[in-house]
Amino acid sequence: MRLYGMYYMCKEYIGLVKTMQVESRNENAVTIKFINGWKEKSQILNEIAKIPPLRENALKVYETIPTMYRDKDSFDIAGKIAEGFIARKRDLMTAMDTVIKVYEAINIEQEKTDGGFDIKFPAFENIKEFSRCLEDLDFVINQCPYLRRGDCEIKYGSVDVGSTWMTFLLIGSAASALLFNLSKLVDAAIKIKSHATTVKMQEEELRSMELKNDIADEVINAFKRMNRGITDRSIAELQQEIGELKDGEEIDKTRMSLEKLALWMDKGMQIYSTIDAPSEIKDLFPAQIEATYLMDNLQKLIEMKKEEK
Repeated sequence: MRLYGMYYMCKEYIGLVKTMQVESRNENAVTIKFINGWKEKSQILNEIAKIPPLRENALKVYETIPTMYRDKDSFDIAGKIAEGFIARKRDLMTAMDTVIKVYEAINIEQEKTDGGFDIKFPAFENIKEFSRCLEDLDFVINQCPYLRRGDCEIKYGSVDVGSTWMTFLLIGSAASALLFNLSKLVDAAIKIKSHATTVKMQEEELRSMELKNDIADEVINAFKRMNRGITDRSIAELQQEIGELKDGEEIDKTRMSLEKLALWMDKGMQIYSTIDAPSEIKDLFPAQIEATYLMDNLQKLIEMKKEEK
């Protein structure tokens, strides 16, 4: 997780953690400790546990509550449990405050923007590969018709401390529209990447078989045609969802942009809106997990080709 992401979540939740109180009431001159609204508190702790450095602290707060009470919303607790809950909550708040102070101490003030997006770069083997990735990214940002808008500019923002995340800023009134276009491009690239990964696996399987060269070549060419077809279908869908492309040159630039994105996403690149973007913007970006759309009956296709010979 990016340091800024940790900072943002800490700023969002530290006030809620502070309000996690152990309450008291008197019954027959006896003070009884109790917790109210535990379900909401546990949900907040679960979110905080997603921050790697705070996971242990959040878990310790949660585990102070006996298992028998964790599915209830309100319950009485013993004084010793109350003391443990308060102490562990104090430790969690100290850790959250530390994350906030560290980020604010090193953060360089940036210009006001209208939004942005984050890119996680894959692991590179050498500087040449890193340079090629930047060149491809530069092409996508500056040449893809769906990202070129006169009313919005994409600018470099920053590199997150201790990670491979880079932030790009959007300046202009059409920031939301550009992010929408980017989310659609990412979605299309994921589909192309998934299919290309499947084809790569199937080509490797072909090489492991004892086939005549002409049969293997014909099957591999069929895979390549399918790759081209899925890219063409993706472009057609983009034109329906975002807008028509003017001419063949714009179609070619869009195709190249999708292929470049798919290539680097296959190597581990991820693209999302910034964490502080409105939820309706963040929800546009698809979850970028490993997924493949396997083509069935590879062996059947090979057999058909053999029969045609």
